[in-house]
Amino acid sequence: MGKHLEKQIRGMMIISFLFLYSFVGISYKIYNSEYYSKNSPTEGNTFYVGGIGPGNYTKIQDAINDSNDWDTVFVHDDSSPYFENLIINKTINLIGENKNTTIIDGNGEDVIWAEANNLSISGFKIQQGKYGIRLSSSHSIIFENIITNNHLDGIYMTNSTYNKISNNIIQYNHYGIYVYRSEGSCFYNNITNNTIFNNNYQGIQMSLHHRYNNIIGNTITNNQGLGIKICCVCNSNNIYHNTLKANGQNAEDLCGNNWDNDYPYGGNYWDDYNGTDENGDGIGDTSYHVPGAQNVDHYPLIFPPNNHPPNPPSIYGPVQGKIKIEYDFYFKTIDIDIDNVTYFVDWGDGTNSSWIGPFESGEEISLIHSWGEKGDYIIKAKAKDIYDSQSNWAVNYIFEVPKNKCILSVRILQWLDNFPIFQNLLSFLTDRNIF
Repeated sequence: MGKHLEKQIRGMMIISFLFLYSFVGISYKIYNSEYYSKNSPTEGNTFYVGGIGPGNYTKIQDAINDSNDWDTVFVHDDSSPYFENLIINKTINLIGENKNTTIIDGNGEDVIWAEANNLSISGFKIQQGKYGIRLSSSHSIIFENIITNNHLDGIYMTNSTYNKISNNIIQYNHYGIYVYRSEGSCFYNNITNNTIFNNNYQGIQMSLHHRYNNIIGNTITNNQGLGIKICCVCNSNNIYHNTLKANGQNAEDLCGNNWDNDYPYGGNYWDDYNGTDENGDGIGDTSYHVPGAQNVDHYPLIFPPNNHPPNPPSIYGPVQGKIKIEYDFYFKTIDIDIDNVTYFVDWGDGTNSSWIGPFESGEEISLIHSWGEKGDYIIKAKAKDIYDSQSNWAVNYIFEVPKNKCILSVRILQWLDNFPIFQNLLSFLTDRNIF
């Protein structure tokens, strides 16, 4: 066989392999419920709400009304809060600038009613509605939002399939997520990696003929009712790798569902599990019975699978003082998992507090410190939970021991920044110890 013919055959084989690989990959994506189509046949336009650009909209709904399928509506946070009740009935990407500061307030009515397919909603704080998001959709993604203080449900789902609800904070609603059959059943939805806490009733409730949904990797804590409730012929759903902790009751399942992912992948973390782990594999030696029927988590996890570090601590106290005088400083952090925390404080003078604690999440603590020399000192603090997961440093606090005899307030010093001539005069007087 000639070298030229051999190269041709090899080239044809490579092309055939790539074609087969692409076909299999595309077929897998279409089949797999993890695939959510957001790609348009052509690139859409972007409509801007808020901000200072020419032609920017002042209302989100006006931008949605003028958009077409596969367009993007981007919402700036400088005009927040937006007091609106949005209806989304076309395939768009709705994106907020910052989920902490781009606020949509429903004023008691539904904040977002999403009834188109292939939607994407992200980057918002969604609050003060009857429902935060009312979803009747397929192949849509709701991610990276804060859904809070809604009178009924944070997210209400009906007649929805192949959607992904991921990485949201869902708090202070009546129900966190309610999957209910009012217009149709819900199948093949993925509810993953959300933090669902401090809701007045259930964290997640699923009622009336919903199947093949996945509830995986969520942190479900401190809900006053049940962390997860499943009832009314909702079977063949998968629930595992969730952290269930400090709820009124962690779970109740009146149907038949899967509460683990077999060994060695394990089931869920239950704070009321009292079994042991003799072989140290991180999975309990005995099963956990899920209240309500005959459901069992065969492989309960000994440690939370999705533990969060505490937030960086807040630091309070005086901003100026004198040498060798002790001052009180106050520190506080929140741990989403409601774990106890310890603190480490760097005083900026080469000394530190070492790790002190444990303290309850949200508990304010006080520490005393003094400095032996004049100067500016940056106070840093961090926290860690009982699983040694550490926060970032909080580095936003400067304590000043002035070199002049008179301690001027920070406000006066900031005011003097606007008048260089006064700054020069003050420097001249203090250098000569005049006052």
